[in-house]
Amino acid sequence: MTTAKTPSRLMTADDLLAMERVPGKRYELVRGVLTEKAVPTGDPHAATVLRAGSVVLQYTDATDYGEARAGEPGYRLESNPDTVRAPDLAWFAPGRIPLGTIGFPQLTPDLCIEVASPSNSRRDRLLSEKAQMWLDFGAREVWVLNPEDSTVTRYRPGRTPVILGEDDVLDGEELLPGFSVSVWQLFRRRR
Repeated sequence: MTTAKTPSRLMTADDLLAMERVPGKRYELVRGVLTEKAVPTGDPHAATVLRAGSVVLQYTDATDYGEARAGEPGYRLESNPDTVRAPDLAWFAPGRIPLGTIGFPQLTPDLCIEVASPSNSRRDRLLSEKAQMWLDFGAREVWVLNPEDSTVTRYRPGRTPVILGEDDVLDGEELLPGFSVSVWQLFRRRR
């Protein structure tokens, strides 16, 4: 992730939303400064996002409980200066997203799901920092999925992160009542 040169005027979430899209570029806004995200992620990142998103969407549709979002939805986390960040996937408890919401709503997902991109020396530290950032802004859980070793690291406020291997079961506990998936199913069709 690279940070653009600090502009003479800080950007707002509305500026980001209105900005002309540049093919192959993705951005977030951090305290008014446009920040370019690493692109493109490729496979297996894309396949894992789709597989995890489908599992969460199936849960919300089957239980009629909560709302799922994909495609790196942006959320305004701070104002003046604005911060807009985008998880790979987001889930909200029932009633948290007002009907008719467009743009970057000022709220934090209850569950943020981030998928690790191909390994590099800084990746694990950056993902841990990003998970903590989501928790600091009010997320109730963050799941970091790592396609390289088929693990899920589960972050919760005030608790030590827990790493689940492909033989484990990821349970929604109080956040997603009745949700349960074998970890390996988040990464591939067959075992």
